[in-house]
Amino acid sequence: MIYGLTPLSAAQRLLSNLTKIEVNALLQLGIEVLKEQKGGTYLIKLGQHTFTTKSDQSLLPGHEYWVRMRQSREGIVHLEKLMPKPAMLKMAETLPIDLDFLKNLAKESDPGGSFKEHLLHQMAAATSKESFQNLTQLLLSLHQGVLSLPMKERGRSMLLQMRKRRQNRDLNEKSVEFYAAMHNLGPLEGIIVQTDSRRDLTLSLHYPESVALLERHIGTLEGFTTVTIKPASAPVEPFWDKERASLLDIKG
Repeated sequence: MIYGLTPLSAAQRLLSNLTKIEVNALLQLGIEVLKEQKGGTYLIKLGQHTFTTKSDQSLLPGHEYWVRMRQSREGIVHLEKLMPKPAMLKMAETLPIDLDFLKNLAKESDPGGSFKEHLLHQMAAATSKESFQNLTQLLLSLHQGVLSLPMKERGRSMLLQMRKRRQNRDLNEKSVEFYAAMHNLGPLEGIIVQTDSRRDLTLSLHYPESVALLERHIGTLEGFTTVTIKPASAPVEPFWDKERASLLDIKG
Protein backbone atom coordinates (compact mmCIF):
# COMPACT_ATOMS: atom_id res chain seq x y z
CA MET A 1 0.00 0.00 0.00
CA ILE A 2 1.24 3.53 -0.71
CA TYR A 3 2.78 5.05 2.38
CA GLY A 4 0.70 7.67 4.09
CA LEU A 5 -2.80 6.82 2.86
CA THR A 6 -4.12 5.86 6.30
CA PRO A 7 -5.11 9.47 7.19
CA LEU A 8 -6.86 10.00 3.86
CA SER A 9 -10.02 11.10 5.66
CA ALA A 10 -8.08 13.94 7.32
CA ALA A 11 -6.84 15.14 3.93
CA GLN A 12 -10.38 14.94 2.53
CA ARG A 13 -11.74 17.08 5.37
CA LEU A 14 -8.92 19.60 4.95
CA LEU A 15 -9.53 19.95 1.22
CA SER A 16 -13.26 20.38 1.81
CA ASN A 17 -12.61 23.20 4.27
CA LEU A 18 -10.12 24.88 1.95
CA THR A 19 -12.61 24.93 -0.94
CA LYS A 20 -15.15 26.71 1.27
CA ILE A 21 -12.60 29.40 2.13
CA GLU A 22 -11.28 30.04 -1.36
CA VAL A 23 -14.67 30.37 -3.05
CA ASN A 24 -15.18 33.76 -1.42
CA ALA A 25 -11.71 35.21 -1.97
CA LEU A 26 -9.95 35.88 -5.28
CA LEU A 27 -6.25 35.89 -4.46
CA GLN A 28 -4.15 34.39 -7.22
CA LEU A 29 -4.99 35.11 -10.82
CA GLY A 30 -4.71 32.37 -13.39
CA ILE A 31 -3.46 33.18 -16.89
CA GLU A 32 -2.83 31.24 -20.10
CA VAL A 33 0.09 32.18 -22.33
CA LEU A 34 -1.17 32.25 -25.92
CA LYS A 35 1.88 33.48 -27.81
CA GLU A 36 5.39 34.84 -27.32
CA GLN A 37 5.98 38.14 -29.07
CA LYS A 38 8.99 40.41 -29.59
CA GLY A 39 10.83 42.22 -26.83
CA GLY A 40 9.98 39.82 -24.02
CA THR A 41 6.25 40.40 -24.37
CA TYR A 42 3.50 37.78 -24.42
CA LEU A 43 -0.09 37.54 -25.55
CA ILE A 44 -1.97 36.54 -22.38
CA LYS A 45 -5.49 35.28 -21.75
CA LEU A 46 -7.11 36.23 -18.45
CA GLY A 47 -10.68 34.96 -18.19
CA GLN A 48 -12.40 36.07 -21.40
CA HIS A 49 -9.90 38.86 -22.07
CA THR A 50 -6.63 38.83 -24.02
CA PHE A 51 -3.86 41.42 -23.80
CA THR A 52 -0.12 41.89 -24.32
CA THR A 53 2.19 42.29 -21.34
CA LYS A 54 5.81 41.87 -20.26
CA SER A 55 7.34 39.19 -18.09
CA ASP A 56 10.87 39.05 -16.72
CA GLN A 57 10.44 35.29 -16.54
CA SER A 58 10.50 33.20 -19.71
CA LEU A 59 7.05 31.70 -20.34
CA LEU A 60 5.88 28.78 -22.46
CA PRO A 61 2.99 29.33 -24.91
CA GLY A 62 0.09 26.96 -24.24
CA HIS A 63 0.86 26.76 -20.52
CA GLU A 64 -1.13 28.17 -17.60
CA TYR A 65 0.34 30.03 -14.62
CA TRP A 66 -0.64 31.49 -11.30
CA VAL A 67 0.54 35.07 -11.24
CA ARG A 68 0.62 38.33 -9.36
CA MET A 69 0.00 41.36 -11.61
CA ARG A 70 1.39 44.87 -11.08
CA GLN A 71 0.75 48.02 -13.11
CA SER A 72 3.52 50.61 -13.42
CA ARG A 73 3.02 54.38 -13.40
CA GLU A 74 3.28 54.26 -17.17
CA GLY A 75 0.30 51.90 -17.30
CA ILE A 76 2.35 48.85 -18.26
CA VAL A 77 1.16 45.58 -16.69
CA HIS A 78 3.95 43.39 -15.31
CA LEU A 79 3.66 39.76 -14.31
CA GLU A 80 5.29 38.79 -11.01
CA LYS A 81 5.82 35.66 -8.93
CA LEU A 82 4.67 33.37 -11.72
CA MET A 83 4.22 29.70 -10.94
CA PRO A 84 3.30 27.15 -13.64
CA LYS A 85 0.14 25.19 -13.02
CA PRO A 86 0.60 21.40 -13.14
CA ALA A 87 -0.43 19.81 -16.42
CA MET A 88 -2.49 17.25 -14.48
CA LEU A 89 -4.78 20.02 -13.26
CA LYS A 90 -6.47 20.09 -16.68
CA MET A 91 -7.60 16.49 -16.17
CA ALA A 92 -10.17 17.72 -13.66
CA GLU A 93 -12.32 18.93 -16.56
CA THR A 94 -12.91 15.39 -17.87
CA LEU A 95 -12.48 12.98 -14.94
CA PRO A 96 -15.47 12.28 -12.64
CA ILE A 97 -13.59 12.66 -9.33
CA ASP A 98 -14.93 14.88 -6.56
CA LEU A 99 -14.76 15.17 -2.79
CA ASP A 100 -17.46 12.51 -2.38
CA PHE A 101 -15.25 10.08 -4.30
CA LEU A 102 -12.33 10.97 -2.02
CA LYS A 103 -14.52 10.54 1.06
CA ASN A 104 -15.55 7.05 -0.05
CA LEU A 105 -11.96 6.16 -0.95
CA ALA A 106 -10.89 7.09 2.58
CA LYS A 107 -13.18 4.37 3.94
CA GLU A 108 -11.35 1.61 2.06
CA SER A 109 -8.88 -0.59 3.94
CA ASP A 110 -6.47 -0.29 0.99
CA PRO A 111 -7.14 3.07 -0.71
CA GLY A 112 -4.23 2.72 -3.11
CA GLY A 113 -5.35 -0.72 -4.30
CA SER A 114 -8.97 0.40 -4.58
CA PHE A 115 -7.98 3.43 -6.65
CA LYS A 116 -5.90 1.23 -8.96
CA GLU A 117 -8.90 -1.05 -9.53
CA HIS A 118 -11.07 2.02 -10.23
CA LEU A 119 -8.58 3.31 -12.80
CA LEU A 120 -8.34 -0.04 -14.59
CA HIS A 121 -12.13 -0.29 -14.73
CA GLN A 122 -12.42 3.25 -16.10
CA MET A 123 -9.70 2.57 -18.69
CA ALA A 124 -11.58 -0.48 -19.94
CA ALA A 125 -14.75 1.61 -20.33
CA ALA A 126 -13.07 4.75 -21.74
CA THR A 127 -14.84 6.12 -24.80
CA SER A 128 -12.20 8.61 -25.94
CA LYS A 129 -8.45 8.66 -26.46
CA GLU A 130 -8.09 11.65 -24.12
CA SER A 131 -9.87 9.89 -21.25
CA PHE A 132 -7.80 6.75 -21.70
CA GLN A 133 -4.54 8.74 -21.76
CA ASN A 134 -5.50 10.70 -18.64
CA LEU A 135 -6.35 7.53 -16.74
CA THR A 136 -3.05 6.02 -17.86
CA GLN A 137 -1.19 9.01 -16.41
CA LEU A 138 -2.95 8.56 -13.07
CA LEU A 139 -1.97 4.89 -13.09
CA LEU A 140 1.66 5.79 -13.85
CA SER A 141 1.61 8.28 -10.99
CA LEU A 142 0.28 5.61 -8.65
CA HIS A 143 3.04 3.25 -9.81
CA GLN A 144 5.57 5.89 -8.79
CA GLY A 145 4.13 6.06 -5.28
CA VAL A 146 2.01 9.20 -5.77
CA LEU A 147 -1.77 9.13 -5.47
CA SER A 148 -2.95 11.88 -7.88
CA LEU A 149 -6.56 13.06 -7.78
CA PRO A 150 -7.58 15.75 -10.30
CA MET A 151 -10.94 16.90 -8.95
CA LYS A 152 -13.65 19.45 -9.54
CA GLU A 153 -15.61 20.91 -6.63
CA ARG A 154 -17.89 23.97 -6.54
CA GLY A 155 -17.07 24.49 -10.22
CA ARG A 156 -13.35 24.84 -9.50
CA SER A 157 -10.61 22.50 -10.67
CA MET A 158 -8.02 21.29 -8.17
CA LEU A 159 -5.33 18.66 -7.88
CA LEU A 160 -4.55 16.68 -4.73
CA GLN A 161 -1.47 14.46 -4.52
CA MET A 162 -0.29 12.26 -1.66
CA ARG A 163 2.90 10.27 -1.54
CA LYS A 164 4.93 7.84 0.47
CA ARG A 165 7.70 8.96 2.78
CA ARG A 166 10.71 10.48 1.02
CA GLN A 167 13.06 12.84 2.87
CA ASN A 168 10.77 12.84 5.91
CA ARG A 169 11.82 9.44 7.18
CA ASP A 170 10.94 10.42 10.74
CA LEU A 171 7.24 10.39 9.82
CA ASN A 172 5.25 7.48 11.15
CA GLU A 173 2.89 5.33 9.10
CA LYS A 174 -0.13 7.31 10.26
CA SER A 175 1.20 10.45 8.57
CA VAL A 176 0.92 11.77 5.03
CA GLU A 177 2.68 14.27 2.79
CA PHE A 178 0.45 16.03 0.29
CA TYR A 179 0.43 18.65 -2.46
CA ALA A 180 -2.59 20.63 -3.62
CA ALA A 181 -3.09 22.96 -6.58
CA MET A 182 -6.07 25.22 -5.94
CA HIS A 183 -7.70 27.87 -8.09
CA ASN A 184 -7.35 30.88 -5.79
CA LEU A 185 -4.81 29.78 -3.19
CA GLY A 186 -2.19 28.66 -5.67
CA PRO A 187 0.04 25.67 -4.90
CA LEU A 188 0.48 24.42 -1.36
CA GLU A 189 2.12 21.47 0.32
CA GLY A 190 1.67 20.01 3.75
CA ILE A 191 2.16 17.24 6.24
CA ILE A 192 -0.41 15.62 8.51
CA VAL A 193 1.30 13.86 11.41
CA GLN A 194 -0.88 11.50 13.42
CA THR A 195 -0.26 9.75 16.71
CA ASP A 196 -2.68 8.00 19.04
CA SER A 197 -3.72 11.29 20.66
CA ARG A 198 -2.77 14.03 18.16
CA ARG A 199 -3.25 15.09 14.55
CA ASP A 200 -0.95 17.97 13.62
CA LEU A 201 -1.14 19.88 10.33
CA THR A 202 1.59 21.96 8.68
CA LEU A 203 0.79 23.93 5.51
CA SER A 204 3.36 25.72 3.32
CA LEU A 205 2.06 28.06 0.60
CA HIS A 206 3.75 29.70 -2.37
CA TYR A 207 1.95 33.05 -2.10
CA PRO A 208 2.13 35.28 1.02
CA GLU A 209 -1.44 36.48 0.38
CA SER A 210 -2.66 32.89 0.67
CA VAL A 211 -0.78 32.47 3.95
CA ALA A 212 -2.50 35.58 5.32
CA LEU A 213 -5.93 34.37 4.16
CA LEU A 214 -5.59 30.96 5.81
CA GLU A 215 -4.29 32.53 9.01
CA ARG A 216 -7.47 34.62 9.15
CA HIS A 217 -9.57 31.46 8.64
CA ILE A 218 -7.48 29.10 10.73
CA GLY A 219 -10.53 28.22 12.84
CA THR A 220 -12.16 26.71 9.75
CA LEU A 221 -9.47 24.02 9.53
CA GLU A 222 -11.14 21.71 12.02
CA GLY A 223 -10.08 18.27 13.15
CA PHE A 224 -6.44 19.02 13.97
CA THR A 225 -4.68 19.38 17.33
CA THR A 226 -2.40 22.10 15.94
CA VAL A 227 -2.30 23.97 12.62
CA THR A 228 0.87 25.67 11.38
CA ILE A 229 0.64 27.91 8.29
CA LYS A 230 3.77 29.37 6.74
CA PRO A 231 5.32 30.62 3.48
CA ALA A 232 7.12 27.94 1.52
CA SER A 233 10.91 28.15 1.64
CA ALA A 234 11.21 26.85 -1.96
CA PRO A 235 8.93 26.74 -5.04
CA VAL A 236 5.95 24.46 -4.39
CA GLU A 237 5.90 21.89 -7.17
CA PRO A 238 3.77 18.78 -7.72
CA PHE A 239 5.13 15.45 -6.55
CA TRP A 240 4.53 14.03 -10.05
CA ASP A 241 3.25 15.58 -13.28
CA LYS A 242 2.48 14.00 -16.62
CA GLU A 243 4.71 16.34 -18.64
CA ARG A 244 7.72 15.25 -16.60
CA ALA A 245 6.89 11.56 -16.77
CA SER A 246 7.90 8.89 -19.22
CA LEU A 247 7.28 5.20 -19.61
CA LEU A 248 11.03 4.84 -19.09
CA ASP A 249 10.55 6.08 -15.52
CA ILE A 250 8.63 2.95 -14.57
CA LYS A 251 10.51 0.54 -12.37
CA GLY A 252 9.28 -3.02 -12.26
